[in-house]
Amino acid sequence: MKIIYILLTIFSILIFTGCKDKKEDSINQKEETTNKKEHTTVEQSSYTIEDVATGVKYILKRKDGGFIVEGHEDKAILIDMYATYCPPCQKEAPHLTDLQTKYSDKLIIIALNTFEDVSDLYIDEQFRYTYGAFYFISNSEHNNIIINTILKDIQYKPSMQIPFKVILKNAKYQKLTDIYGSNQNNYFYLGAVKSYVIEKDLKKIFQQSKD
Repeated sequence: MKIIYILLTIFSILIFTGCKDKKEDSINQKEETTNKKEHTTVEQSSYTIEDVATGVKYILKRKDGGFIVEGHEDKAILIDMYATYCPPCQKEAPHLTDLQTKYSDKLIIIALNTFEDVSDLYIDEQFRYTYGAFYFISNSEHNNIIINTILKDIQYKPSMQIPFKVILKNAKYQKLTDIYGSNQNNYFYLGAVKSYVIEKDLKKIFQQSKD
């Protein structure tokens, strides 16, 4: 019984918080890899990323300390950092699809695959179609430097867990509900987030852009 209780506890933590790299000794390895890329990859003024299945391309451009999508400057951007093996990421996928469908005229969701080395086909078959992730998914070589740039922009210091999300509007990172209730100036979602929380923040962001 004790072993079963421990396993259930570990599973609950993964579901309700977030995932780290799944490989053995992954936390230290991933931090080392991330730090190397952070120092060896030069930040660019724009990144062309492509959806793993449709071939649709977005140009993610740096502007005023944030990002915009070229040609969609009037839309909010929700950037989701995820991995295919991550249970919270899998659980959230259909809800993100619902948000993308509902607010397609105001919102672009971009998922950046990280913490793993998998093919576009694998993501399409084993994540998108398995879990209903019908929004823009990038498996680009640029993903990690974009993620590192985001973490620098919002001055996020701890080791990143996934899913990890930010929302930008007019190239500015938006203040988001802190699901742990400890930070009034919060610019990210960490771990599993209820879709109604994201939608509430999106409505506020859309309203502010009207005012």
